[in-house]
Amino acid sequence: MRLSMVVNPPTDRHLAWAAQVGVSDLVVPYPGDDPRALAATCRRAASFGLACTHVERKLPHLSIVHGLPDRDRQVAAIRDLLAAMGDCGMDVLCYNWMPDEDWQRTTASAPARGGSLVTAFDVDAITAGTVTDADGLPPVRTPAERLWEHLARFLDEIVPVAERHGIRLALHPDDPPLAALHGQARIIHSVAALERAVQLVPSLANAICYCVGSLWPAGEDVVAGIGRLGAAIAFVHARNVRGTAERFTETWHDDGAIDMPAVIRALKAIGYAGTVRPDHAPSMAGEPNDTPGYEMLGRLFAAGYLRGLIQAT
Repeated sequence: MRLSMVVNPPTDRHLAWAAQVGVSDLVVPYPGDDPRALAATCRRAASFGLACTHVERKLPHLSIVHGLPDRDRQVAAIRDLLAAMGDCGMDVLCYNWMPDEDWQRTTASAPARGGSLVTAFDVDAITAGTVTDADGLPPVRTPAERLWEHLARFLDEIVPVAERHGIRLALHPDDPPLAALHGQARIIHSVAALERAVQLVPSLANAICYCVGSLWPAGEDVVAGIGRLGAAIAFVHARNVRGTAERFTETWHDDGAIDMPAVIRALKAIGYAGTVRPDHAPSMAGEPNDTPGYEMLGRLFAAGYLRGLIQAT
């Protein structure tokens, strides 16, 4: 089991910090349609002793999710990305099926330990807008069963490509894990849904990003879920929370409701050999909180905490 990290922003200092605290694998956002950009990023990561192994976030996928006219263009972009990842020796493409593109919160400045700031979600506050860098809903609403049909079609097309290039597709749960948001159905908000997704196209390449901080507010037993999904887990996001799917607050990794040592023990019990990424963490004193959950200092603490758990459990 190894540590991976999104390094934000990827300055020389931040990349050096990540390597110094024991991170081995770099997680990078969608690099666009120029394969040279991804190769250049991987070479730069290697100069800091980091392996560029995962692509995650900002994939072009809303038209695929909703079945819109340009979905084939977006599928082609993901095919090209998988080929570029294979050429760079990468391992995992993390994607989601959120119909509004990415995670959402209703505040980025909830108080946490020592005056640090965390994100929180309250379903009653969404009328005031959400804190997110997601693209938002397109001008359609797609029923749940149609979302499942679109996912099955996508996997039929893409899993063979991923197999050919040695990449595992890792499906991230919906965040927040609600059955509907903004009047739009959502389908990947439980362990059962993740099981259904991997059964659509049985393959080692059709896998899961197991995000404990997304699943726990939905009432899931995140430790038992690791045993249920087993070898289908290709990537792990570790963050801690308190609350329910309708109202939750993110916390320090050692200060929430999730038993993080038990999560690491469960991963070891299934022989998990992939990476654990310290996910959203508090913004600390002196940080701008311009990228809530992704400022560097709190995630460096989280990396050290998780590294200690991996060594000690």
